[in-house]
Amino acid sequence: MSLLDEVEVLDGRRRNDARGWLHVALGESQLPEGARFGELYIVHSHAVGERRGDHLHHGMDEWFAVVSGRADLELLDPGTGERRTIELQAEAAHTVRVPAGLAHCLVNTGPGPMTAIAWATAEHDPGDVITCATA
Repeated sequence: MSLLDEVEVLDGRRRNDARGWLHVALGESQLPEGARFGELYIVHSHAVGERRGDHLHHGMDEWFAVVSGRADLELLDPGTGERRTIELQAEAAHTVRVPAGLAHCLVNTGPGPMTAIAWATAEHDPGDVITCATA
């Protein structure tokens, strides 16, 4: 079995009006039993083609949602060599759960800057960041 089989694409909600937008990326009902809160962070890329990630973590799951712009979430199971790419864009309001052990990278697909919100089940630990190119 591949870790890619554990990837979940969840529906979010996005509401637009004259003031701007509200993007709900993840709700408590969408979390797996026993999921812990580690940290919430923002990932931003200025340039089209810029890569953010190309690593994996053994100690935490992460959820990613693009809230501005567009990105490909590239995934690689280092155990099997299987790859998968999930297209994310703010307007579609999807959130993807990446399980521990799966290499991942957000790639800005443009046409301009990209901003994503991410949630992890553990606080950042530099010792748990293992470089692993997804492309």
